[in-house]
Amino acid sequence: MTKTPLFHIRLLLGRLIPAAALLCFLAWCYVYVRPAHSWDDSEPEILNMAWRLAQNKPIYGSIDTPPYVHTAYTPLYLSVVATLLHFTGLSYLPAKFVTFLAVLAIGWAMSRLSRLWTGHVTNGLWALCFCLLVPAFLYNAVRANVQMLAVAFSVWSFVFFLRGRFRDVVLWSPLLSILAIYTKQTQLAAPLAMGLYLLLRNRRWFLPWAAVAATAGLLPLLWLQRITGGLFLRHTIELNNLSYLPREIPWLFLQHAGAFFPFLGLALFLLLPRLREKQREPVDLYLLVSFLLTLFFLGRLGAHSQYVVELCVVTLLFLIRTTGLASMPGRSALLAVQLAMVLGYTPLYIALEKGRFGMASQRAAERIYPLLRQQSGPILTEQGSFALFSGHELFIQLFVFSDFARRGIWDEGKLVREIEHRNFVWVITEFPVEQPLQRVKDLERFNPPVVDAIRSNYQRAEVIGPYYLYRPLSLPMRQSLARQ
Repeated sequence: MTKTPLFHIRLLLGRLIPAAALLCFLAWCYVYVRPAHSWDDSEPEILNMAWRLAQNKPIYGSIDTPPYVHTAYTPLYLSVVATLLHFTGLSYLPAKFVTFLAVLAIGWAMSRLSRLWTGHVTNGLWALCFCLLVPAFLYNAVRANVQMLAVAFSVWSFVFFLRGRFRDVVLWSPLLSILAIYTKQTQLAAPLAMGLYLLLRNRRWFLPWAAVAATAGLLPLLWLQRITGGLFLRHTIELNNLSYLPREIPWLFLQHAGAFFPFLGLALFLLLPRLREKQREPVDLYLLVSFLLTLFFLGRLGAHSQYVVELCVVTLLFLIRTTGLASMPGRSALLAVQLAMVLGYTPLYIALEKGRFGMASQRAAERIYPLLRQQSGPILTEQGSFALFSGHELFIQLFVFSDFARRGIWDEGKLVREIEHRNFVWVITEFPVEQPLQRVKDLERFNPPVVDAIRSNYQRAEVIGPYYLYRPLSLPMRQSLARQ
């Protein structure tokens, strides 16, 4: 059979994937990994929870008194990180290390499934390299976030399920799924897919499988509810029900999953006829459920890149099973387009889309921390690293509590009064408070009453791009502004 030029282009691009993945990962670590600063505003909130655990402080507490903190996730990842913080002290590195180990575990699981389906591990290893060239996956690969560990537990649950032995299917697989849920409570795709498969194909095993899952899930739940006075479910379910914006789903799906659209489109195209067959496989149902849940959860306020990580992994697993992935006979054009997309876009994503702000934030932090350490007292900032690593406590998680205020479940007047009393020694924003807010990111974190209070009671002291630093107004200046 004559090999076309397109075939050779696809072959060349495929061979570039491992080296490109390594280079991009190292470049991303250079931009993103620091022990005492992060420009992602959710990382300090998660680290703060782990640090509170390490200090034997509650993480599922009242939201009515300061510090105003909300623990959005189930506690497994936080507990693992807290254990490491006992040895290292306050640092992002243990949390990022746990996440990176989870990435390796995902790659190991993909390799095991590749060997099961194709007889060798190379497609699984290549799939992990491809994942590291998908910006959504790369962003979370060394992030202080629960997502990677949750996905690792889910994928390994799937590995044990596919072994087909009774003990693996009805014991180890559901136990790992429950560990995933206690890492992130929305990690439901794998257990839903496997439970559905057993109902359709092996009902004798469904009951013991479900019994193990229910027992393993309920016992920790009852214990957590008891030791938190019922606040565990309030935080992880009730308060975690953030505003839902279905109109944002198409844009967010394109933004976060667009880099692997050719692979995802092919997978969904191949999935439809397989679902109509009586011999449908567990991986078919896993892809279907993962796709539907991803679309649904992307409607939540604040949906970010981690929401598509599992879908990316499951898409590649499905393609390993159905096409061989790295070879894809007869689909050289689609494969070439997909590989060219990630090879071209991901370096730009690192260098320009995220890297410029990230490096500016790291440089600014070197100048800001010495200023903050000169005074004691609370700091109001959406970037919690400034509070955590300057000897202050994280006073409030602005993103979630601003949404709580809009939903009417938290009195924002408490924060406004703190500002009016000039109790914050510093207010730090990523926008000039003197001007109208325009970016969605800022509007999500600062409601109008809070911004108005800052304008009336604080004055700009420094601009250390990309941050604006404000100090309390002196009394004569406040009186002058009042007369105006």
